[in-house]
Amino acid sequence: MDVAARDDFGLRGPMTLLAAIALASLAPGPTPAMAESRAGAQQDILAPRPDRPTPGGTPAAVVYSGLEGQIDIAAPRAADPDIAIDGRLDDAAWSEAALLTGFSQFDPTEGIPATQETEVLLLISEDAIYFGVRAFDDNPGGIRATLGERDTFYRTDDYIQFVLDTFNDQRQAYSIVANPLGVQQDGLWIEGRVGRFGRNFGPPIDWNPDFVWDSEGQVEDWGYALEVRIPFKSIRFPESNDQEWGLQVFRKIQRTGFDDSWAPVTKDVANRLTLSGSLTGLRDLDRGLFLELNPVLTGTRQGTYDAGAKAFEREPVSGEFGLNAKYGLTSNLTLDGTYNPDFSQVEADAGQIAVNERFALFFEEKRPFFLEGTEIFTMPKNLVYTRSVINPVAGAKLSGKVGGFQLGYLGAVDEVGDSGDLVERPVVNLLRARRDLGSASTLGMVYTDRTTSGDEYNRMLGFDGRFVMARRYTLTVIGAGSRTATTSSDDETGSYLSLQFQRASPTLTFNLDLEDVAHGFDAASGLIPRVGDTRLQSRLEYNFRGEPGALVEQFRPGFDASFFWDHDSFWGREVFEEAEVRYGVTTSLRNNITVLLAATARRYDFGAADYDGLFVDDGRGGATPFVADQDPFGLLHGLGGFFWVNSWDKLRGRVRWGYSQDAVFDLRYGVPIEVGTGWDADIAAYAYPTRHLSAELGLRYQSLVRESDGTLALEAVIPRIKTQYQFNRALFLRTIVEYGAQMRRDLVDPATGRPLLGCSSGDCSLRSGSDANDFGIETLLSYEPTPGTVFFVGYSRQMEDTERLRFRDVRPTADGLFAKVSYRFRR
Repeated sequence: MDVAARDDFGLRGPMTLLAAIALASLAPGPTPAMAESRAGAQQDILAPRPDRPTPGGTPAAVVYSGLEGQIDIAAPRAADPDIAIDGRLDDAAWSEAALLTGFSQFDPTEGIPATQETEVLLLISEDAIYFGVRAFDDNPGGIRATLGERDTFYRTDDYIQFVLDTFNDQRQAYSIVANPLGVQQDGLWIEGRVGRFGRNFGPPIDWNPDFVWDSEGQVEDWGYALEVRIPFKSIRFPESNDQEWGLQVFRKIQRTGFDDSWAPVTKDVANRLTLSGSLTGLRDLDRGLFLELNPVLTGTRQGTYDAGAKAFEREPVSGEFGLNAKYGLTSNLTLDGTYNPDFSQVEADAGQIAVNERFALFFEEKRPFFLEGTEIFTMPKNLVYTRSVINPVAGAKLSGKVGGFQLGYLGAVDEVGDSGDLVERPVVNLLRARRDLGSASTLGMVYTDRTTSGDEYNRMLGFDGRFVMARRYTLTVIGAGSRTATTSSDDETGSYLSLQFQRASPTLTFNLDLEDVAHGFDAASGLIPRVGDTRLQSRLEYNFRGEPGALVEQFRPGFDASFFWDHDSFWGREVFEEAEVRYGVTTSLRNNITVLLAATARRYDFGAADYDGLFVDDGRGGATPFVADQDPFGLLHGLGGFFWVNSWDKLRGRVRWGYSQDAVFDLRYGVPIEVGTGWDADIAAYAYPTRHLSAELGLRYQSLVRESDGTLALEAVIPRIKTQYQFNRALFLRTIVEYGAQMRRDLVDPATGRPLLGCSSGDCSLRSGSDANDFGIETLLSYEPTPGTVFFVGYSRQMEDTERLRFRDVRPTADGLFAKVSYRFRR
């Protein structure tokens, strides 16, 4: 590296004045000990190490070094390897395996040899693929490894991640992850997928699907060892006698935050799967008969508290039977069916603040039936949102890939309303198809139909394309139209348009996103929170990169801007209604510590017509139209920050905070009423006293104080405590305590202090607030040796506090005892 291009902090590229000021007081880069460690890591990792074991006691058959570009593997095959998955790597068959070495770092610095050695053994049998790992570590005491339930450790523990692109289409792949104790996490890598907040922080992986595979790990005095077996029955692959799969292996070292890969990785490409290695010579793979039956039996006893009698009135024990079935038509097409599916094993969604939220909240799909084929139904925008199917009575699904086409169909009969007073049973049909174009682009269509009766339905047809250009630029286009018919009004139609342009780079990244939703558009089987709006959003960020182990490893100033128009106003070239601009600086420090500071400015400029229906009580039995004072919405300022630390062994956590001006909204009409000033925060601390015991303490908070009179307009406080004791990988005892205090005062006219009214067809009612102080406790004892096979028993109690966070008069409202047993029969 050119020394002239560096400063004392090891930052590459130009140094801005802001960066210089922020870093002036920080110590210089790597210590001599760190420099010596990096120099040692650059030695040939195949050199003899007398203090470390060798794979299988003998040299591996063939060695493939990622650093040397040897990333095309001829699959070694053993008819009957007889490998015990115990994390010891002492089976003789490992001597026939291919050895993957030469890992390199890609975060925080790209392209340098990994600071710790990693060796991966690979072997193919008639019915499975095997991986063996030796992850060497010169500080074994710093290895992060907790014994927990699956899918919980990705951001806290060290791990090895295998990415299998079985169709070699560079668009989707299986993500198989194990921590040093063999605890499992798995999901689907889906290129083009966006996360809950509109973009992913990390790889685009949906962690909700669960697959059946075996793993075991051991922590040693030289690092840790892993053994993994993935049956062919658990994954999809083409119907072909001769196949080639994409393969990548990642390693995460949590105490430092370093990310390593076998095949070298750069952020200079839009699609990281295109950088994978290849596994060739896969011949005559036989998935065999693939049939799964999963009967489910649940029992509940619910109670309602009678305040007068000061006792619970409990219903008789009730039980239900459900059945899930899965059949592999071919190795790449799967048929699923369900009857009376049970979702009680899904942990309740953590409480979200909704005291000033104008739009519907997004919740991840976690229900097992809907997760099969999730990679097909996933779209950059939520035109398909399977949680819109609330309580299916029965359903069927066909999903898979044929040649260059991905196909998916889902049909279900939903049940909306209480079982004792049924409201409706709509029939839902979802159809999705997508075609591969070129090396990384796609073109697709989607059709959804939710029909309540012959005369009442919602239907939507859409087309989408994702085009990768020059490897680093991505253009995503979505166009859709909907028709909604009801017996009470005329048919309503509307259109949807989304354009996204992104640039990937290890230094300069940006995106531009336009989303236009007409007033009549309705995706009843999707989730489009803002209808009748047009949004233009852009983000620009530059990454100054330091040396790994330096005090400052990355320094990323960024700029965000979002503008919202009414749909008709946008096309009429009128001024925007809302705007938010944010400037932030993210600093990644040594030992996996991240700090973010950001300043925001907001502006609201709604027209008088937006307030139609809102009136002010004149105190004499009459009402006058509400006229918002637009001047306070001229420019609202805010300051916020984020702190994340993951380097400590027993305690880790994050803090997000903000202090800002914002509007107090009318939640029905979605318009700002007056200006408030307040705090918001999201705090989480994670404690690991032992490898078996973990605890999580969380707090979400939001408040706004009216600037007109200094009174509290709204406040939400949601503390949450979760403790879990893991007896072994399959058996745990968990307790969750959550308190949800969410309060909104009645809306008033800030000019006069008089109450606001909402009037329709001559009827007026107060725009009243709400006050809820809910308190819940849930305890669960669960045994789940493999996904789908589970036994658990649990108890929950719901209470309410008469005064917010006083705990002087906590009154029970309901409780429930529940149990479940299911078994996954697999052939």
